[in-house]
Amino acid sequence: MRKYVLFLFAFLPMVCFGQFEKYFEDATLRMDYSHSGRVGVEYFNVENFLKIPHWAGSRQNMTDELGLGVHKIEMIEKNTGKLLFSKGFCSLMEEWLTMPEAKTSCGNFQETFLMPFPKVDVRLLFYTRDDNNQFKLVAEEEFTPSQAEEVDKDELAKAIDLHIAAEPSKCLDVVIVPAGYTVSEKEKMLSDLKMFSDFLFSKPPFDEAKDKISVRGVEFFSSESGIPGLASSKAKFNELGVHYNTFGSERYIMTEQLWKLHDAIIGIPYDQIVIMCNSDVYGGGGIYNFYATSYVNPQNGFVLIHEFSHSCFGLADEYAENDSPAGMLSATTEPWERNVTTLKNFSNKWEDMIRDTTPRPTPCTEIYKDEVGVFEGAAYQSKGIYRPYQNCLMRSDVPFCPVCTREIQNMLESYTK
Repeated sequence: MRKYVLFLFAFLPMVCFGQFEKYFEDATLRMDYSHSGRVGVEYFNVENFLKIPHWAGSRQNMTDELGLGVHKIEMIEKNTGKLLFSKGFCSLMEEWLTMPEAKTSCGNFQETFLMPFPKVDVRLLFYTRDDNNQFKLVAEEEFTPSQAEEVDKDELAKAIDLHIAAEPSKCLDVVIVPAGYTVSEKEKMLSDLKMFSDFLFSKPPFDEAKDKISVRGVEFFSSESGIPGLASSKAKFNELGVHYNTFGSERYIMTEQLWKLHDAIIGIPYDQIVIMCNSDVYGGGGIYNFYATSYVNPQNGFVLIHEFSHSCFGLADEYAENDSPAGMLSATTEPWERNVTTLKNFSNKWEDMIRDTTPRPTPCTEIYKDEVGVFEGAAYQSKGIYRPYQNCLMRSDVPFCPVCTREIQNMLESYTK
């Protein structure tokens, strides 16, 4: 396996340029890398480049204009400096940095980034937000097309079509990956895949977006049934590394084995990953443009939709009952998440949706129960961070508020162009 060293680099990104066919093949460049560090120190180390048949993403919206996520990777044409592709995302790294151990010891996490396969030599620029919430260039990697290892057709996973809206480049493509299902549980796995697909369309605005979202599954079997990580778990091992109790949070289901996860779905068109966990114990997780997880509850898809709204749309949690270390947002800067604010730069959020007569902050009273306002308490913090509605699916099992609904609809449009 070839390893490439990344160098710190000061660079001003150039103007973005379109024309997919001029710069890209109909193929995906998969970059596997290690993301490591501790408080104040960050490293990227590329482990592998793969060339996979077909590109599932948009061929029109090649550069990320949303400005979401803690990290961002840009693809720059080496000879001209033109911005060809970019995408924001989050990872387990920023959550690790909130742990006490991160002050003195390094965490090391697998990450995978997908981009259209370039015809030209490019630079790959890695950014992370600084203390002022601005993207800061951390590292650079050069790539030439001949570096990538081509994936053999025999290695490609076979998709199970659950709901197909349009060709991959013109819709949001979701893949559901089973975790903790044995071969003897195949029928349950297939039934649960269909149930998860149906759940994704069960609440507004998703119920009216069936023409914008395709859902596929994949067969993936485990040697042990269930999800490890809890004292009550019968399973002690999972081939995808999926487990409860991530970072000591009992109901937080995650995996650090990103490369195995992406291997399981290689060749399937996907923009977003949902891991379907074979467990009836409440739990889940979701990280923006990383993946979502959910336990299986045949009676209710709330956790699935809530976590998917983190991973696909970058929506923040609006819980605030108890201040928690899980609250990573600073009250001194404006958060990048569109459904929470510190009022530092509120004009870029939902200010246009608030009536002139509505007070700011807005009291949590019956008068404003069904109005967009500025309600204190969000992102696990009771003070200094505000949410747009008294209650919303990003807070509890109720419909999405108008602000979150608008953000979901806007992002779906970006996938369908």
